[in-house]
Amino acid sequence: MKTLTHVAYTATTVFCLLLLAIDGNAQSASGQNPLMLLNRNNSGLPNGTTAPVVPGDTLGDIRFQGLISGLGYRPGATIQSYVSGPVGPDYVTSSMLFRTGTPRPVMRMTIRENGFVGVNTFTPQQLLTVSHATRPVIRFDRANGGELDYEVYAGNSGTLFFRGGGDGTEGALTDFMVLTSVGHLGVGTTTPSQLVTLSAPNAPVFRLERANAGATDYEILNGDNGTLFFRGGNDATGGGLPNRMVLTAGGNLGLGTITPDRLLTISATTEPIFRFDRSTAGGQDVELAASTDGNLFFRGGADGTTLNDLMVLKSNGKLAIGTLLTPNSLGGTDLSAYTLYAKGGILSEEVRVRTGWADYVFAPGYRLRSLEEVERHIDRYGHLPETPSAAQVADQGLELGDNAVNQQVKIEELFLYLIELNKQVKALQTENATLRARVEALENK
Repeated sequence: MKTLTHVAYTATTVFCLLLLAIDGNAQSASGQNPLMLLNRNNSGLPNGTTAPVVPGDTLGDIRFQGLISGLGYRPGATIQSYVSGPVGPDYVTSSMLFRTGTPRPVMRMTIRENGFVGVNTFTPQQLLTVSHATRPVIRFDRANGGELDYEVYAGNSGTLFFRGGGDGTEGALTDFMVLTSVGHLGVGTTTPSQLVTLSAPNAPVFRLERANAGATDYEILNGDNGTLFFRGGNDATGGGLPNRMVLTAGGNLGLGTITPDRLLTISATTEPIFRFDRSTAGGQDVELAASTDGNLFFRGGADGTTLNDLMVLKSNGKLAIGTLLTPNSLGGTDLSAYTLYAKGGILSEEVRVRTGWADYVFAPGYRLRSLEEVERHIDRYGHLPETPSAAQVADQGLELGDNAVNQQVKIEELFLYLIELNKQVKALQTENATLRARVEALENK
């Protein structure tokens, strides 16, 4: 916009100054607001009358000529105004042309009736249009010698170059940024392969800076060995910003560390925490927190409250649900081999326990107690042999695997008792049948 305003202002000023030097057909007025006019009235008609202008008519043509020996005056530059649109009841739509060059002046700049300025084009499509067959360039030149200059250049294949450097032009300037015809933006490269490509020989950096002094700034840095750093802090740059996150070339993401050894590594000097936060007020939040003693806590609770410890996985591999306690003994029973502790009930569709079984009851040589011995044990202790008492279960709990085996032993022993009892019943039945036959024989005599 500043370029357009400057061009329009300069052209208008030059035009007005030139009009002041014109005589002949120009109309002039003097006084507080002097006015000089160039009129076109289509005069010279057969009847000596004039006619209104129509589109295409020239309103005024200022020529700057020089005398050439033997040839007379030849034009060096011209400024022309012509009717470029409709003529209304109280207006004339007109544009201006600026011509320079040899052997005859050619069009260099156009100011259209809508305010659009065109350089090397009759039909500018925007406020400022620069057109050239090979070198469409907009230049920002510092007049002082040695100062940096900049150019915006439309290159081949629709590529837009932004170049600058020391006091030079075209090839002497460095291409700082490029926008390709497919919408790829390259900073530090002329061949961006993605929508945005930042390139530098050492460490390309993408910076997000808050303009206010002391505000937090952030940078994304492509470091050595393909490591991507995310760093930020108070108003500083480069090494003055601490690294907040890093993504290594191997795909490991580190939070609070620049050397992640896993796909995701969270590091903190006190208690590294991974949080799942519901954005709605009052929603339930969940955290994973690693304590200094190597325990992993699973916490949850309502938003804005102190989260409760729901589960803990201890450094020794023991998992506690609904409790933080993982005792090694209970009522004198060794629990050191246990790895899962749960407070409250456990609901499951299926539980599979891998343990021994009781087939040895049917093996030859198994000692099966007599029912009299079992009766004496029950009378003395109040429970079956090799089974825990109610007090023992209340104090120490019950191992499901051992209890299932123990119950299977008692079931198999019951079958042995039944089998023996069945044999005795059949023997009695046989004996009873023999006795009955004898009785019947005696009665028939």
